[in-house]
Amino acid sequence: MRARISHELALLRRHFGDVEHAESNGEDWFRIPRCVLPEGWRIGNEAVSELPVCFLIKGNYPGDAPYGFLMLAGLNFKGAAPNNTGAPPSPPPFSGEWLHFSWSVENWSATADVGKGSNLLAWVRSFMVRLQEGA
Repeated sequence: MRARISHELALLRRHFGDVEHAESNGEDWFRIPRCVLPEGWRIGNEAVSELPVCFLIKGNYPGDAPYGFLMLAGLNFKGAAPNNTGAPPSPPPFSGEWLHFSWSVENWSATADVGKGSNLLAWVRSFMVRLQEGA
């Protein structure tokens, strides 16, 4: 594991102790088993308050910002399919059926110090912005 990824994983574990990491084809995948969702999200007709989320970090990270995140397939907002979602561009190494959310952050500015500037913790926290938008 690259030193940067190791430091980022340690930072994520301080906030999400059960985060999982897997390397696949030179890329890094992360899975957080319990991501809190704003009210209104459902699987089918059943309201859900938390679900797993996973995301991919490509080999050129942190030079390029991460893009997109995955949540369980079938997720909807008050019965409506969320906008800008689809099949994952590449399948994650975690079990389950996944829905890819198109998502990016503005002003990505990673620094050599993982604790400063843009990092994976800030990236995960940004998912709430997208999820608060609803469908």
